[in-house]
Amino acid sequence: MVGTSHGRVATRAAMFAKGSSVVALALVTVLSLGVVPAHAAPGTPNFGPGIEGYAGYDGQDTCDPVAKPGVSGFRDLLNRAYGSHTAYITRACDVGGTSEHKEGRALDYMLDVNDGADRAVADDVLSWLLATDQYGNRHAMARRLGVMYIIWNRRIWKAYEASSGWQSYSGSNPHTDHIHVSFGWAGARKQTTWWSAPSGPANVYGVLPDGRLTFTSVDGATGRRTHGAVVSGAKLGFTPVAMATLNFNTILFTSDTSELYRVDVITNNDSLVFNPPVRLDDGGWSHDLLAYDGNGHLYGIADGVLRRYTIGTAKPALGDITGWTTIGKGFTLKTLTAAGPRPDWILGTTADGRLLSYQIMGAGSWNPYQLRPATWQTYDHLLSPGGGVYLGHRPDGSMAHYIDTNAYNGNGSDISAARAVDSGGWGQVLLSAQPGTVG
Repeated sequence: MVGTSHGRVATRAAMFAKGSSVVALALVTVLSLGVVPAHAAPGTPNFGPGIEGYAGYDGQDTCDPVAKPGVSGFRDLLNRAYGSHTAYITRACDVGGTSEHKEGRALDYMLDVNDGADRAVADDVLSWLLATDQYGNRHAMARRLGVMYIIWNRRIWKAYEASSGWQSYSGSNPHTDHIHVSFGWAGARKQTTWWSAPSGPANVYGVLPDGRLTFTSVDGATGRRTHGAVVSGAKLGFTPVAMATLNFNTILFTSDTSELYRVDVITNNDSLVFNPPVRLDDGGWSHDLLAYDGNGHLYGIADGVLRRYTIGTAKPALGDITGWTTIGKGFTLKTLTAAGPRPDWILGTTADGRLLSYQIMGAGSWNPYQLRPATWQTYDHLLSPGGGVYLGHRPDGSMAHYIDTNAYNGNGSDISAARAVDSGGWGQVLLSAQPGTVG
C-alpha cells in the first residue's frame, strides 16, 4: 500500500515540527530563494546502455527519520537545475500514518500546480524522470535514481506498475502543492547507477606542433570542456615522441633521440608555466607510447615490446625509475593509456580499429580483452583519467567522450555512444591525461 500521510500545507509545518528533538536533527528544509523557469532538465551523465530494473514496492516498516543520501542528493540535483524550492524529507515517528518520510527516503518538493512557473518546473522534472533514453530504456532516470513512486496533482506513477503509466490518485491530499517522490532502498542509499556514474575532471596535457604545452580540463561525467585550453608561452626545446602525465604538475617525455625528460608545471590556471625540462637519461628510451597507471607503474612500448617501470616518487630522478620488466612482445598498439584507478590495467587501440584492454600481472603474464572489434582506428590518441571515462582524439582536431560502465569486465557492450567534447580545436600532436582524477 502506498504511504498516505501527506497533510495539506496548512497542517504540514505542524506535522513536521512535532517531535522537535528528532526534527532538529533530521528535518531537511531548503528555504525558497525564488523560482527559475524550467529551461532544461538536470545535468545528466553520459550513461551506457546498462540499467537497473524498476524499484519494487517496499513500504515503511521501521522508523529512522534521518534523510538518506540518495534523497538529499536528488533534492540538491533539482535545486541546482531549477533554483531552490522548499523541500521536506523526514517526518517524526509519532506523526500520521505509514510513510517513507519516516525512513528518510521520500521527498516532498514544494511546487504549486496553480502557479505557472512552478507547474513548468514540475512538468520538466517529471518528463525528465520518465523519458525513454537513447538506448530505448523506458523511464530511464527514475530507474537510475531508484524511484519507487511519484504523486503529483491527483495522479500517481508507480515503478512497480510502470506499464500502467500515470494512474488516478484519490488520497486525502491531492498533491497539488508539491511533488512527492518515494525511493526504494537502493536509490535512497545511493546504490543505483545514477550515483555510480563517474565524477571528477579529466585533466589533459598536450603538446602543440611548435613544442608549446597545453592544459585542458573536461568534466568526466558529461564530457563538457570546463577549462582551457591554456597554452604555454615557452616551448619544450626538444622533439617529444611520447608523454605520460604522472600527476597534476609532472609529465614525462621521450624524445626523438631516445632521451627521457621530466617537465615540472608551475601553474596551469590562467597561464601555463613550466620549469626548464630536466633530462633524466640521454639514451635507451625509444618508446613511442607511454602511460602511467597512477599506482607507481609506468608502461612503455617500443617496437611492439611492452615494458613496465616502477616510479617511487612524484618528481622522479633517473634513480627513482626502477624495476625494468619486459611484459611481452606483440603489443602493436596505435594508442596507449591506463584504465585506472585499478593498478596495472592498460588500454589501447590498433591500426585496424580494435579497442583492447589488458590486465598486467608481470613478466610474460597478462589477460587481454577485446572491447570493440572495429571502428576505433579514427583515433590517434586515447586518454583515460579513470572511472571508465575514455577520450578519443582524431587528427581533424575533434575529441569524443565515452563512459565504460565497468572498465574491468573485459566486455565493451557497456561502453556508451560517443559524445562530442569538441568538434575541433584540439590541434595537439601529443596528449596525456592525469590518471585517477575521475572515479
